[in-house]
Parts: sequence; structure tokens; C-alpha cells
Amino acid sequence: MSHIIDRHIPCNPTRTSDLPDGLGRLFLASVQTLQLWYERARQRRCLARLDERLLRDIGIDRITAMEEVSKPFWRC
Repeated sequence: MSHIIDRHIPCNPTRTSDLPDGLGRLFLASVQTLQLWYERARQRRCLARLDERLLRDIGIDRITAMEEVSKPFWRC
């Protein structure tokens, strides 16, 4: 199920060229992680709203969906 939620989210911050290399990489990694967590939480909220027919269409049952929805945003 986690393959539905997890995917790379491209990050294009405005400018990190003014930051030292290590700090710039840390900043980018932090922004990407926050974007991933936000997207994961958004997708889980959407999954929680699907009815039985739509869940069947994507090949999961209500119990599996609720297990995924109950995970904290930082967990895959």
C-alpha cells in the first residue's frame, strides 16, 4: 500500500546558491521531506473519503485503507 502514497515530489526552491553547500543541501532535503509529508497526509485524507466501490476499483478493502489512513504522516 505504501507505494500508492510514496513518490518523489520535485522541489524547486527559489535560490540556495547564497548558502554554503552543506547548508543548501540540508535546506533542500528539509523542504523535500516536508513536501513528502504534506503530500502523504493529503493522500491519506483522500483515501479515507473513498467509498467501498472506489476502494474496490483500486484493489483494496476498507480495513486496508483504514490501516493506511491511521498511519502518521511521517511513516511510509
